[in-house]
Amino acid sequence: MENNNNKSQAEIYREERKARLAKEAAKKAKKSPKLSKTKKIAGKVIAIVLAVVLVIGAVGGVLNFFGVPQKIIKVKAGDNKEYSFTLAEFNYYYFLTWSNYQQAAAQYESYGAGMGLQYLGYDYTKSPDKQEYTDDNSSVGGVTVAELGVANPTWADAFTYGAINQIIQIKYGALKAKEAGITISEEEQAEIDSAIEEARKTAAENDYSLDRFLRATYGNGISEKVVRQVYEESYLATAYFEKLQEDTKNAVTDAQVEEKYNANKDNYDLASIRLYEFTTEVPKAAEGATEEEKTATAEKAYAETKAKADAFLAAVSDSASFVAQAKVAIKTADSSSKLDADETTAYSDITYATLDAKGEALAKWVYDDARVAGDKAVIDLGSGTYDVVLITAAPHKDMSASTNAVRHILVKFPEDESGNTQTLTAAQKAEYRTNAQSILDEYKKNPTEDNFAALAKDKSADTGSAENGGLIEGIAKDSSYVTNFLNWSTDASRKPGDTDIIETEYGYHVMYYVKSEGVAWFETVKEEIVNENYSSVFENLIDTQMTKMDLHSPIIKWAVKSEIKLIKNRIAMNY
Repeated sequence: MENNNNKSQAEIYREERKARLAKEAAKKAKKSPKLSKTKKIAGKVIAIVLAVVLVIGAVGGVLNFFGVPQKIIKVKAGDNKEYSFTLAEFNYYYFLTWSNYQQAAAQYESYGAGMGLQYLGYDYTKSPDKQEYTDDNSSVGGVTVAELGVANPTWADAFTYGAINQIIQIKYGALKAKEAGITISEEEQAEIDSAIEEARKTAAENDYSLDRFLRATYGNGISEKVVRQVYEESYLATAYFEKLQEDTKNAVTDAQVEEKYNANKDNYDLASIRLYEFTTEVPKAAEGATEEEKTATAEKAYAETKAKADAFLAAVSDSASFVAQAKVAIKTADSSSKLDADETTAYSDITYATLDAKGEALAKWVYDDARVAGDKAVIDLGSGTYDVVLITAAPHKDMSASTNAVRHILVKFPEDESGNTQTLTAAQKAEYRTNAQSILDEYKKNPTEDNFAALAKDKSADTGSAENGGLIEGIAKDSSYVTNFLNWSTDASRKPGDTDIIETEYGYHVMYYVKSEGVAWFETVKEEIVNENYSSVFENLIDTQMTKMDLHSPIIKWAVKSEIKLIKNRIAMNY
């Protein structure tokens, strides 16, 4: 039942980073190509000038093999020398940027041929320098064509931008961390050391030295020293950004929240309505009909549909009569329909944005300041579509809990060999239900939260929460939990200590309600302010540093060319 949707961006990043440090080097080892041996310079020296040229070329080749230029050549980031980086660091972040997109595209592709390209606009089977990058890709690539500053950009250019942007953010965060007195903890240092040693072990298993393995994996110039520096700066930056986000949150006042809410009520208020939609199927015009005749035919059809909607509305006086009319309309439209009129016409706690996506006229009517419960209307959405609407709850502040905490004990249904829940008979389900009831009865002998937590540790089949006494926190109405679990956990009538047994696709859950935290409308507005203020830091870095970067300088182009060569090898090996 664990779910990342209930964790902060900082928490998610920290967890992902820990996993990456432990695995990223090792997982690439067996696919890393053997380094080609430095070619020997052959041939007779026929002139002293030629001899000098050959010697310089040989030395340059050896130095490049060991990544010496990449280690010593620094690139100034923007106008702040503190953010300068070596080409070795650039190579590391470039490879990492490409790798993230490569793996994401391959994951989408596993759902069906062409899905990676469809969702990301990036083809993981092709080299990034062979794929055009357009503004259509900007929502995924994170940068516009104008920001790339080059005609006919490719994904290779987007990766250059992404790598340098990440470097500047981490350099900035690490610098601010040091200024704030933040240091790497012993635990974090141990994580770094463990990741390095794991990479060293993997390298040895493949007949590599660690530095050679890192060069083969990420590109020239990458060494243990470079990787340690990258890891350490990443930890420091993460710690600083976590502190910055917390400080930003603490700085937001109640007055600021009220001011933002009052200026944008429609963005936050919720409404509940009954809605039934009538659509028009315009008869096919007679052959040879004029445009005027076609228009007249359509308008007549529209008028007939509007009359049906008006008749429906006239018969509505409350929610019950609305459902009754909907039943008739559904059967009239399709006598074989199995639609539930009550369920399909109820729209609870909907936002202005949701209604606006359906039709601006509908959203404006529902969210008019004059609306009260019981108001009804037929809304013309155009093209012969008419919505009959009844207000069951006028737009209002969402006073429900922002988040909820529960404990649960999962009595899990059996799974087949593929890990899918088996289909059970009613009698078989009854056995699992009896098991769940016996656990609840055992809890009731000592109805305390501590006792429930102890039972969860002992009896719950949910590996994600059992160790923590079945505790799941941060459950909001839009969290991605299975429906019955979510509905029970976020029920506004829920009180601390409430218990129940509910069924989901996973089995029976013995539930215990712990507490609620915050008021939804307030926390939503506050979080938006926090995100805006927090994001302004990164926007400022782009404005003051990224816009001053020459993403296409000869030295950056040289580094990218080297990384592209490495990437092409990976693609050829089905990385």
